[in-house]
Amino acid sequence: MKDRFVPQTSDEITFVSNLFNRIQASSINSKSEYCGLIGVGSNGQLIATTPRMGNSDSCLPPSPEWQKMHVIASYHTHGAADLAYFTEIPSFDDMRTDIEDNTDGYIATPGGRLWYVDAHARIARELCGVGCLIADPAYVDDPDIKLQKSYTLKELSKF
Repeated sequence: MKDRFVPQTSDEITFVSNLFNRIQASSINSKSEYCGLIGVGSNGQLIATTPRMGNSDSCLPPSPEWQKMHVIASYHTHGAADLAYFTEIPSFDDMRTDIEDNTDGYIATPGGRLWYVDAHARIARELCGVGCLIADPAYVDDPDIKLQKSYTLKELSKF
């Protein structure tokens, strides 16, 4: 795991929330995931790569080797609300990829939830619930699913 300057500070969470609120509407309208990397620039400030548009269920961020920053996390949206997919939690592949890349991750859901994947601890935690970020107006809670506030990789493998 890469050393982090100070993991998950309130400044980092605010930065990530603002970043997602700038791209959430585009992600929802295009029904596509958007993704990128978050890091610390040479001046010590948090920065992010330009969001890349993926497709309805995946997105490939830029390679960390070419970034002019110390990469601390990936980020991606989950596109538009769709009851055919479990878009309100990180997917097994979301967490597995962050663990394999030794990089934490942030995920915004169509319902406006914000999730944090701690790659070292191998757990995803909900940082804030429905509507804390810009949400898809078509979003409705799935009455058949009771969401937890955190998930392990093993728990996500069941979805």
